[in-house]
Amino acid sequence: MAEKALSHCNYNLQLTIQIWIRNSEDIEPLLAKRADNSAEITRLIAQIREQAESEEEKQLVDAASPRWSFSEYYGELLRQIVDGEASAEPGAESSNVLLPLLLDQASWKAFVEFLRAQLRNGDLAGEARQTMIDRTRELVRQNQVLKSAVAERKRLHERLSQLASIIDCANDAIVVYTLGGTIVSWNAGAERLYGYRPSEVLGRSRYMLSAPDQPDDLSTIPETLQRQEAVPLCEAVHIRKGGKPILVCMSFSPVKEVNGALVGFAAITREISASKPPSRKR
Repeated sequence: MAEKALSHCNYNLQLTIQIWIRNSEDIEPLLAKRADNSAEITRLIAQIREQAESEEEKQLVDAASPRWSFSEYYGELLRQIVDGEASAEPGAESSNVLLPLLLDQASWKAFVEFLRAQLRNGDLAGEARQTMIDRTRELVRQNQVLKSAVAERKRLHERLSQLASIIDCANDAIVVYTLGGTIVSWNAGAERLYGYRPSEVLGRSRYMLSAPDQPDDLSTIPETLQRQEAVPLCEAVHIRKGGKPILVCMSFSPVKEVNGALVGFAAITREISASKPPSRKR
C-alpha cells in the first residue's frame, strides 16, 4: 500500500505541474482529478497507519505523510495562482506551491525506502532495526523543518503584502530610510505631500527633503532607536518639488530584519498649520 500511495503522490506531482503550466480554462478537470487522487492517498495512508506494528511506526507514518500538499487549501491555492488571483510574486508562488510538494514527496519516499529495507532485512536485530528507524525519522524531520520554513516564509510574505497595502493606502506620507538616511520606500501619501514620484526619490538622500537652514534632527534617530527608546514627535520645514516650503510633523518607527537587527527607520509625516514656527524634538 505504501508503494501504491507513492505512485499516487507521483501522479499528484504530475497533475500539479500540468495545472501550473496550463491556461485557467483548462484546469478544472485536472483539479478534480487531483482532488480524487489526494482522497485516495488519504485513504491509503489511514490503512497503512492502522497496520503499523508499533506506536513508533505510527508516528513515523504521521510524520512522513504528505498532508499539506493534498489538502483542500493547496488545491485552492493552485486555482488562485492559475487564475491570477494570488498576490505573491511569481518566484514566491513557485516556492509556495512546488517546494512543499517536493518535500512531501521526499518524506514519503524516505518512509517507503524504510519499508523496503525492512522487507530486505527482515531478520535485523533490535538495535540495527532501531538505527534504521532513527535514520528514517531524521530524514523525515529535516523535510519537516524545511516545510515549516517554507510555510513561515509564505506567512511572512503575506504579512508584508498586507503591510505594503496599508502603507500605500495611508493618507499620511510614509517614507522608509536606511540608517544612513537613504530613501528606500515611498508611498502614495509621500508623493501627494512632496510632489515627487517614487522613481525621483528612491536611492537618494533624505537631505533632498530638508530645508537648508534647518537643524539636522534626524541624524540622532538611529542611535535613539538602537537604544530602543521612543523618538518624540518632530516638527520641521521640508521642501516640496518645485521649492515650496511646508511645515510638517513627523513620528518615527524602527525598521528591523527578521532577526531583530535595526536596518532603518520609517518617518510618518503630515503637513501641519504654518501659523507657528517649527519646534525641534527633544
